[in-house]
Order: sequence, then structure tokens, then C-alpha cells
Amino acid sequence: MEIQIPGTVNTAAGNGTPGAQAPPAVSSEPPSALSDVNVPDAPGNLTKLQLTKLGSRPYSCPEVVPSWWKLRSTHDSVIGLFDTLYLVRKTRATKNNEETRGRLHRDAQDLLRAAIVFTSAGLDASVQALIEQAAPVLITGNPTAKAKFEVFIDEQVRAPKAEEDFLAALKQPDAHTQLVQLYIHSKTKTSFQGSEDLRSRAGGALGMTNGQIPKRRFAALDTFFTARNDVAHRLDMDNLTNADATPPRNQR
Repeated sequence: MEIQIPGTVNTAAGNGTPGAQAPPAVSSEPPSALSDVNVPDAPGNLTKLQLTKLGSRPYSCPEVVPSWWKLRSTHDSVIGLFDTLYLVRKTRATKNNEETRGRLHRDAQDLLRAAIVFTSAGLDASVQALIEQAAPVLITGNPTAKAKFEVFIDEQVRAPKAEEDFLAALKQPDAHTQLVQLYIHSKTKTSFQGSEDLRSRAGGALGMTNGQIPKRRFAALDTFFTARNDVAHRLDMDNLTNADATPPRNQR
């Protein structure tokens, strides 16, 4: 089984259009299928979750480097949480002489929830940094990115009442630069709320076409966004009608 975790961004070869690699996959295969995981002494075969390794730092594309560093920080944090999860489960199983199969204990569940939240924060930070650094370059050289920027300008011009920031940008000596920054702010001012929001805001600003990254690749993140929203906005609780008992939480 693979749990898809949002992840790496790079520059697609050939035209300098930022694309996206396959999201880092969390492997939950039994330890015997993982070359660098030993079967523990604790009862049962204890699974250790892992992330695929990141690619090398993209030295040849400076616009991607800030995003890569944020992605790497996220990657390291989530690996640390998975390592802690493994130790917690192994210690509990050894101490209590219990099998490791079955539902995860509350402490282990909370570590998985923390991994979801860290991944979400890393997704926002990495993609927003990529837009901030790459969009100004792409708007001048990528037809798709340029068209999306022009749509933004048209919408501002045709609005019943133009925004003050837009009017102020027009009055500046470097009006084009100011308008680009206003456009970027509109794409990065809030966190991504779902796969379609990610595809529309980030994919559009970065000049991505359906041929480069099919819509289904974004749609594959729906499960992740649902879990993120459950954890971050509802504390993984669904039924809160009975105030006399501890509400049940979703199992991760």
C-alpha cells in the first residue's frame, strides 16, 4: 500500500516550465520488503513508514532552490515523526509483550496526525515559494503562465470597482513588476484547500498544462486534503453530539 504525500517540485525539462515530480510515497510494505529496515525483536512484524528520497538540489535552476529547501525541511520533519512512531510502537510492544498488529494506540495516532499537518504546511510553503520565485520568469517566457496573468489583469480592469492595490500598482514607474507581485500575492495569500485549488492556483501560475501534469494526478491528493481538513479543522472528531463521553476520533 502507498500513502501519497504531496512533495517535490522541479523544473520540467526543455521549456523551463515548473512541473511536479510524483509526490513522495510513504511505503507501508512489511519490513521484509524493505532492504534498510530490520525485523524488530518485538512481537509481530512491525511496519516502518518511510518517504522516498528527495532528488538533488536543483543548482541549475535558482528559482526552484528556495522551494526545494522548504521541501527538504518538511521531508526531514516527517521522517523524524515516522522514526518516532516506529520507536513508540516497538517500545510499547516490547514492554507489554504485545503483538504489533491491530489498531494503533492513541499516541501513535497522534504522531500520524502530526505528520499530516507537517506535510500540509510543507506543501503550502514549498509551492508558494515556487510561485513567488518562478512566476515572474514564467510570465515573460511561458505562454500558459502569461495567459493566466493576463486573465488576472482583465478581471481587475473589468471589476465593478477596482481594488486599491491594483490602482496603486498602475501608478508606479515599474507598473508591470508591481502587477506581477499583486498577481503572485493573490495566488499565495492563503493555504491550498484541495486538489482543484492547488491545480488552479499553482498549476496556472506556473504554466502547467494538463499534458504535463494530468488532472488525475492532482485529484489523487483528494484523500490527503480530506485527512488534513479532518485533523487541522476538526481535530479528527466527527460525532460531537454526546457531550457526556469522549468523542470518537478517526482512525489513521
